[in-house]
Amino acid sequence: MSSSRSLFGTDGIRGVANVHPMTPELALGLGRAVTFVAGRGKRHAPRVLIGKDTRLSGYMLETAIAAGVTSMGGRVLLCGPVPTPAVAHLTVSMRADAGIVISASHNPYDDNGIKIFGEDGFKLPDAAEEEIESLIREPERLGDRRTGPAIGRAVKLEDSRGRYVAFVK
Repeated sequence: MSSSRSLFGTDGIRGVANVHPMTPELALGLGRAVTFVAGRGKRHAPRVLIGKDTRLSGYMLETAIAAGVTSMGGRVLLCGPVPTPAVAHLTVSMRADAGIVISASHNPYDDNGIKIFGEDGFKLPDAAEEEIESLIREPERLGDRRTGPAIGRAVKLEDSRGRYVAFVK
C-alpha cells in the first residue's frame, strides 16, 4: 500500500462499524467521491448500485453512501442484501457507473467493509482508490453539492436477487 493511502486496504475499506474509518461520515464522503470519479466525462447522471450483507451496520452505511451519491446528483440503485458477486454482476447488467458492496465477509459481526467496483464489475484499480481517498480528505475538490432538481435520487431495485439468481442459473 502506498503512503498516500490510509483507508483502502487490499480489499476495500474495513473496520469496526461506527468507529473510524467505518463511520457514516466517511461513507457520506465516499459516496460523494465515488460519484465524482464515476461520473467524470459522462453526459448522464452517474448511476451507483449499492448492495450489502445482512449486518445491522449495513443499513447505517448504505443510507450514508446513498446520501453522498445523491448530494452529487447521482442516481442510486439499492439492491438490499445480496452476495458480493451479485453486486459485481448487477453493476454491469444494470449499466451502472460504479457498484458498492457493504460487507465484511467472514470478519466478526461488529466489523464491516466497503468495496467498490468499476462499471466493468471489477475492483477499482489502486490509482482510482487513491484518487477517491484523496477526494475524501479534500472534499472542496468535488465542487458544489447539487440543489433543486439536480439532486439525485435513490430507488430500490426490487428484483435484484432474482436477476442474480437468473444469471447464476
